[in-house]
Amino acid sequence: MWLTAKAFTMLDGNGTTRWPLAELLQSSTPHPDFGAGAGALLFGQFVGVWDADVRFIDSDGSVSIDGPGVWSFGWVLDGRVIQDVLTYPRAGSARPGERGIGTTLRRYNPDADTWAVIWCGATSGVLVTLTAKAVDYGIQLDGFAANGTPLRWSFTDIADDRFHWGGYILDQEGSWRLEQEMNVRRRLERPS
Repeated sequence: MWLTAKAFTMLDGNGTTRWPLAELLQSSTPHPDFGAGAGALLFGQFVGVWDADVRFIDSDGSVSIDGPGVWSFGWVLDGRVIQDVLTYPRAGSARPGERGIGTTLRRYNPDADTWAVIWCGATSGVLVTLTAKAVDYGIQLDGFAANGTPLRWSFTDIADDRFHWGGYILDQEGSWRLEQEMNVRRRLERPS
């Protein structure tokens, strides 16, 4: 039996109202415990929908994917976590089941003034854990690929309406090689 989002419900305090999973997951604002600290809201500036130019670069320098994508960020889990969903066409298709899709969860650690970050590439099967922090040039995320190779991801050129994202891997010569990059623009709300 396949379960749908409607199957994931829970009863309220009166035992009568049911909430679907999406309603339990989403939050409209950060949790009040975050306060006004810049570190706590580091990723909050990205909440919304963004259009991206997605480019994957192979180890020989050739481009394997170059096309449009959509990157959406939002507060979840009572506003204690930021989740994003990234989608992009693969092999010329943006249809569910054929597109590239993944999600990231980010949780702030006030003691270290860093963010714990987990990326799950649903299409690729890649699971990556990183630590993120503010740096002079933007946001730096450090972690390891599944084979133990160091990774460095970065958000740079951050403005209200745009940012650049780069994904780097440490090559055998000890240099950071660009594997993926995205130029990202905030999607303007369309008038009703």
